[in-house]
Amino acid sequence: MIKLMRTKRIKTFGLASAIVSSILIVVACTSTDPTGPEVEPQGGPPWAATDSAWKVIENLRYAYITMDLELYMSCFRDDFEFWPLPVQQDSCWGYDIEEQFHQNMFDYVEVIELQFWGDTEYSWSGDSTGQSLALVRIFDLKIYVDLFYGFIASGGALFICSPDSTGEWYIWQWYDQSGIKESLSWGAIKALF
Repeated sequence: MIKLMRTKRIKTFGLASAIVSSILIVVACTSTDPTGPEVEPQGGPPWAATDSAWKVIENLRYAYITMDLELYMSCFRDDFEFWPLPVQQDSCWGYDIEEQFHQNMFDYVEVIELQFWGDTEYSWSGDSTGQSLALVRIFDLKIYVDLFYGFIASGGALFICSPDSTGEWYIWQWYDQSGIKESLSWGAIKALF
């Protein structure tokens, strides 16, 4: 009698385990929550032709999340300026320093998440040619060095974009407008690397 009860209990346990395993496999295979790198829809970044200012900003975001230094640096030209917080006269850095910071960052970190919100765009009055546009974006940046350590920045960013002689747009000036009340600024995170 005891042996019969034990056999019945083992069969019931085996059947329950098989059902639970099947459910877990089905859930894992049908989950729509991505666990790998963010996948962009067809027709999205990286844009081969940056014939609009907003495409340059999308390429920048995509370069960050894929940690693609070549794509990232293609968003700028030699006259690029990054203005970190706090904004002080003559406190900006240029193309070469931006490249070095991001070479180090992309080599060192494991995962980067970056989201932009907003579509504000207007003519930049600081350009005598009248061709530059100011694009205002709200951002949320998360940089994971490893599973337990990382950096967060959020707030605003002002991108001044201009077309070059071929009609391709690039970021000419970038003003960090991070909300630094509870976190680092984007510029401070760049300078860490």
